[in-house]
Amino acid sequence: MTGTRWLMLLVWLLCWQLLPAQACGLKVLTEDLPPYQVVREQQVVAGSAYLQVEAILRSAGLPCRTEVLPWARAFELARTEPNTLIYSIARLPARESLFIWLAPLINADYRYYSADSAVIEQIQQGKSPQDFVAVAVAGSMIDSTLQQIGFVPDQNLIQVKDINAQWKMLRIRRAQLTLAFAPDFKALADPKVGQTQFYASRQVVRQIQLYLAAHPQTDPGLIRQLQNAIEQQSVLSVPVNPALH
Repeated sequence: MTGTRWLMLLVWLLCWQLLPAQACGLKVLTEDLPPYQVVREQQVVAGSAYLQVEAILRSAGLPCRTEVLPWARAFELARTEPNTLIYSIARLPARESLFIWLAPLINADYRYYSADSAVIEQIQQGKSPQDFVAVAVAGSMIDSTLQQIGFVPDQNLIQVKDINAQWKMLRIRRAQLTLAFAPDFKALADPKVGQTQFYASRQVVRQIQLYLAAHPQTDPGLIRQLQNAIEQQSVLSVPVNPALH
């Protein structure tokens, strides 16, 4: 094939890849969060929340592709850029006015997790969690919750970029605990995490609904398309139970 034909082929492929994004009209953002969003090579390939969002977009006639980013970056873009969707985001009072809350995807029970059973036993016997070093994804609901409890960044709270780093810090004992729902450890990037025994507290520290949300200045026509699609989906009437995944 001549150089000109190669160039034409590359241009055609580029245009084909860009077409869905242009037809979509929305930027869709998420993070690696198994079992709800399972990521392989920076592409979401599975997960209960991902499947629900895909069904909504498909029903709305919006051929959007999800972009995977570290949570702090995804949250900042969703907060500042119109025509942006984000999932799975915790619906919190402080965030209420920042987004259009389109659809609940997950009811998640957050408990303390540790790779050291003695840490969990001591917390359940009444020892303060702040006596241990915790880890959380920077800017996440877990991060803010731990700080509200009394954890202090750079003292007894390590902030990391994503969930893979969070569980790795526990695996290598750089941190002693975190807050989490029941994860799919084998879906994480570090295979050693899947081979590690983690222990969870009996008590639920916080129960949160995770949502599909939109920037408040998103095109009203696109919002109506999404809302109409959501009404046609079962995601509003059949919330996902993390204990089943």
